[in-house]
Order: sequence, then C-alpha cells, then structure tokens
Amino acid sequence: MKGLILCAGRGTRLRPSTYTKAKCMLPVNGEYIIVSIIKKLVAAGVTDIGIVVSPSQGEIRETIGNGERWNASLTFLLQEEAKGLADAVKSAQSFIGDSPFILMLGDNLYEGNIKPLIDSLDSDKSVASILLQQVKDPRQFGVAVIKDEQIVSLEEKPLYPKSDLAIVGLYAFTAAIWPAIAKLKPSPRGEYELTDAIQMLISDGGHVSYSITTAPFFDIGTHERWLKANRYKMDQDPQNFADPTGNYSLVQWIHPVKVDPTARIANSVIGPHVYIGPDCVVEDCILTDSILTDQVRLSHVHAEGSVFGSHVQIAEQETQVLPARHILGDRATVTRTHPDLPDDSK
Repeated sequence: MKGLILCAGRGTRLRPSTYTKAKCMLPVNGEYIIVSIIKKLVAAGVTDIGIVVSPSQGEIRETIGNGERWNASLTFLLQEEAKGLADAVKSAQSFIGDSPFILMLGDNLYEGNIKPLIDSLDSDKSVASILLQQVKDPRQFGVAVIKDEQIVSLEEKPLYPKSDLAIVGLYAFTAAIWPAIAKLKPSPRGEYELTDAIQMLISDGGHVSYSITTAPFFDIGTHERWLKANRYKMDQDPQNFADPTGNYSLVQWIHPVKVDPTARIANSVIGPHVYIGPDCVVEDCILTDSILTDQVRLSHVHAEGSVFGSHVQIAEQETQVLPARHILGDRATVTRTHPDLPDDSK
C-alpha cells in the first residue's frame, strides 16, 4: 500500500494567504497541514508516499524534505497544469504502478482512523473505497447517492445535490482506477473529475465500497474553515498553554493558546484559540481566535477571527475597544495615523 497526497491546487478561495504559499503549507495548531497528513498515513502503516505539486511549489519540497523525520519516504511528483483531481492522480501513475494506494487531499484534515478504509479493499474485494460524511451544504463537495447499501451515482460539486453525503477527500484505490482515468473527458467545469472515474468503475460493474463517518473532518478551503480547524485542533491538544519561561511580560493568557518559543509578547491579552508562530512580536494587543504564521509584528491591535501571513506588520496608534477582523497575506503592512496627531511622513 502506497500513499498519495495532492497539493497542486491553486487555493483561490484562500487568497491572499495562498498567493505565496500552497494550501498544504498553512499551519493548523502550529503544524503544517501536509505534516499532519503525513503523520496520519504513517500511523496507518503507509510510509511510501507520493506528493503531487505544481511547478511553482518548490517550497514544499524544500521545507518538508524526504520524510525521514516522520519515518516516511517522500517522492515529489509534478502536475504541470491544474486540470482536476483525476489529472493530479494520473501524474502519480509511474510512482504508484500496480500497487493499491490511499489518496488524501492536501487541504483536508480528517481526525478519524483511516485504517478501516485501507482494509476495506481486501475485505470487500473492492476496486475502490471512499469515505462519506453528511454535510449541510453538499454543493461544495463530491456527492454520493446510496441505494440498497450500494453507491449508485457520484457527482462533483452539483448545483442541485441528490444527497447530503459528501466525499471526505479520502479514497483507497486499486490499479483498476488507471484505465478509468485514461478514458475521462473534461467535465462541464473543464476538469478531469475523480468522481467521474469512480462512477466509471461502478458503471463497469466494479464494487466501490464506502463507509459513513462522523469523525471531525475539515476541508480547509476558506479562512473560516481554516480558523475552525485551528480551534478544534487547539481544543484537542493538552499542551496548548503558554510556557512560563517564555519571553513574555504582563500578558493575560486565555487558554488554549500555542506560542512558538521564539515569539516575544508584552502588555497583551492573548486567547482563546490563538496560535503565534516563530519570531513574532506582539505588543499592547488583544487577540482572539487568530493565527499569526511567522515573523508577524503587531502593535496596539485588537483582532478576532484573523489570519496574519508571514512578515505582516501592523502598527496602530492605540488599541481599539472593538475587535477587527484582519485577513492579510505575506508581507502586508498597515500603519494607521491617529487623526488628532500630526503625520510625520508628510
């Protein structure tokens, strides 16, 4: 059994955070999404892992390395152009070969056990197996229709869903998927849809097994979902409290919080659900439900539900009574001059 992680997506709904970063390199509770996925695969006994990236995502390989630190072997595979999930999987065919494999999407976090999905290929003699979950708005997902305990149809992001059962971004395949992908034509969305390939397996008489899970699942496609995943992971981590030996002065902590040891914080109220990354400096701030990625400099900022990219700098003249929401990409700078004070820049 091999593993495959798809990371080549553009992440348009997460801009500006993804203008300079791949979605899989966003931190959740201080850990890159892709690292959480690698650990999940290794825990299930899958250590030979391919990672599909785009030509512009060299930073993933540079940051993640060869996987040795997680007892994994990583192979990076190139998808030249973003043409859908099935095309991304096809980019890995030479790596996968005839081996069965488990597929995970690089912007999804699943908190359940993935071993049953792997085992179902053998126990059910299936050509594929998928994980499903009931969702409120299935229009954002691949959707499965079940009849008499069998999958009868699949559809990718339908405008009028026939079911509330969404594919959780977790699949197990045998080599039967390759001929199906080879026969695909672009969908009305202009992409090669993995759901169409699975539907082809079903139409050709192959057995596609499924299980319905209630375990927490996060499709981190928007900033709201990113913050929601961060809140959940922080609540589950018993280590989320401020180290009393850190570089802090006059700080009120409202746990859970996670603070990198290199951060410096003074005269602030921090938490709950705040992650402060490496080399950040926070002074005279009130921060709630927010993510500071790395090298962020904040002064007199009152923020809630906010995301600050790398090297962001915000300097207010005074801390506001009411919180603001900031969604700032890497290297953004905001300096506000108080209306009653002279502007020295003129």
